[in-house]
Amino acid sequence: MGCAAATLPPPEAEHKDEQEHEEEIIQHFAHEHPLASFHVNATNWICCEACNWQISGRVYGCRACIFVLHESCALAPREIMNHPFHPQHPLTLLFDGKNVLLNDSRFGYDCNECGFILDVNCAVSIMHPPPRNDQSRSTDDRRDQIHHFSHPHQLTFLHAKAKLLATCDVCEEGISGDFYCCPDCLFLLHPLCAKLRQEIVHPLHPDHPLICRPSHLKCSLCSNDIKHDGFGFECEECPFGLDVGCALLTLSATKEELTLNSELLHKHPMRIQFLTEEHDCESGGIVCCECPAEGLVYVCTDDDCDMMIHKTCAELPRESEHPVHPQHPLLLSNEPPDKSNPCFACLESSRRFTYCCDYCKIQFHAHCAMRRPTLKHPRHEHSLSYFDKIGRELYRAQCNVCYDYCRIDFYRCVPCNYNLHFSCLPLPPSAKHEFHFHQLVLRDRVVDEHYDYEEQFCDVCETLRNPELGVYYCEDCNYAADIDCVIPKVSPTSQNSTTFTEALCSHHSF
Repeated sequence: MGCAAATLPPPEAEHKDEQEHEEEIIQHFAHEHPLASFHVNATNWICCEACNWQISGRVYGCRACIFVLHESCALAPREIMNHPFHPQHPLTLLFDGKNVLLNDSRFGYDCNECGFILDVNCAVSIMHPPPRNDQSRSTDDRRDQIHHFSHPHQLTFLHAKAKLLATCDVCEEGISGDFYCCPDCLFLLHPLCAKLRQEIVHPLHPDHPLICRPSHLKCSLCSNDIKHDGFGFECEECPFGLDVGCALLTLSATKEELTLNSELLHKHPMRIQFLTEEHDCESGGIVCCECPAEGLVYVCTDDDCDMMIHKTCAELPRESEHPVHPQHPLLLSNEPPDKSNPCFACLESSRRFTYCCDYCKIQFHAHCAMRRPTLKHPRHEHSLSYFDKIGRELYRAQCNVCYDYCRIDFYRCVPCNYNLHFSCLPLPPSAKHEFHFHQLVLRDRVVDEHYDYEEQFCDVCETLRNPELGVYYCEDCNYAADIDCVIPKVSPTSQNSTTFTEALCSHHSF
């Protein structure tokens, strides 16, 4: 039904330009039946037989078979001369029906003389940029060919009309629009990455220069490993490194925000630094979150003061309207908190800045003040907030359903002290999933007799499942889906209040 609705003709009020195109019938070499043009105007899970990407907009399809092509794939030329990646020979469009030559793409362009192959997206999208006029030459700093320290060969300036599956060989982010390329090695480079210097002095590590080269270090900012064969900025004197993305982001950020002058946060000026080692909050005096001093941190410039503030903490709003306490706004305070008055949300005392209501004499940790109720449950009149970091006070709080200690993450109504384990949220007896036409029924155990016991798969995510665990099941179709695939967990980061059904079911319907 979803596929049928997705491929209905467009309404008159919408897609007026689509109606100007009369239905067109073509005979395509990759399919034995004629293909008719039509418009896909809704979300669907049908993939183009050529490029294996989801279909949308104007497409060509077979009325007798489930064979659909994007308009651009259906009308792709049978032969391309002088392609930027392979100008020496013509490329001929071929159809790889068994999907053995072109990975996920069934259409590709092949050189009969040397076996060079490009998938249809790369072949059709990549082109030489249009020539520049005199006016654009004065404002455009691009060069048609460059030499870059990251590659031994000359790089040519090209343009991609659509996003490519390939990535930049320096920053490993996607390629779209303008880029540089070595046609012989298929080395790709963003214009922004092409402007990188091989050596920089970075404000987060001013003591030594950083060298851009292939790296296997862990990025000191985001803690992610620099990908295989990826470039990074390394210090030759100490184990400090940045991946290209973090280096570019923090370079611009630190130039704009090197200093912090805020009497509300601290009485002395502060300068941003990057700290790799944990600093004890007792000695460092971290403001707001009481977490270790790692990453981007503002450090006091006074030699006799060791105050440090995370950059994210320094950017906290000075005032917060909180749904748990809607009567008055909460103000960020730098006064020493009242230790006899614990945090209103988590019941723990605080040694750092807090959000306070002076009228009602209540206070919140900064991270608790940022927490918002996200779940509306039928068992309770108020929305519940998700708590994933539990101190000793809430560790022994009781769940109001099973009366066991909370211990781990749970949902809580702060004003009412109402607590609810996630495992105590009832699962619906049946559910409807967008991937399947029929209603799915909750079952304690399902074993598909057509497969070995160890080879039971979830039909939604297509990964192995434990046959001893509960599933949502359609008996008519022998369709089994993991509970987590049908009923996703509620995201605690969501700032919008949702009903219980919406939170449990997301975009699924009951």
